[in-house]
Amino acid sequence: GALTYVVLDVPEPQASAVMSIRRAHQDLFRAALPVEITLTDSIDSLQDPRDAFESLEGVAAETQPIRTSFLKAHRFPGSDTFVMRLADEMPFRDLRNRIEATGIAFQPSEYAFVPHCTLRTRSPVSDEDARQLLGTEIPGPMVLDRLSIYTLTRATAPSGVSCDLRLRLQLGGSSS
Repeated sequence: GALTYVVLDVPEPQASAVMSIRRAHQDLFRAALPVEITLTDSIDSLQDPRDAFESLEGVAAETQPIRTSFLKAHRFPGSDTFVMRLADEMPFRDLRNRIEATGIAFQPSEYAFVPHCTLRTRSPVSDEDARQLLGTEIPGPMVLDRLSIYTLTRATAPSGVSCDLRLRLQLGGSSS
């Protein structure tokens, strides 16, 4: 089935830096996905998308763009998932809480929410790859001002996934 997520798009030049790491590590699945910070679990398939989009428009309009930067890379314990953590997690937790408070139905979460941008999930990971990934630094402040909803579906492409943008909202009011 399809999975639909609410995310914040990572801007340039940081997005290209992340994408070049995904490609260098031949993570075809990740390279087929946008560079983003996921805010929610997948929207429940029984949820009416129009109602969800309307609720999200309201949240986006009253949310200021988030200024942040990446910390050093991090490996989630007991996994082959390498991510960039964020300097200040509070604005992301706050935004997630406000999205959940709209009453949009989401799938239950498997993990505690840790805002991050994924570098690589391909297994297995050699010690050399792990060392390289954990040394990743992506410098610079960035402003996250685009809230997007993407739907992922299984595909026959080499990546195994296709990703469609359903809605994009500008934080602080205007949509595109």
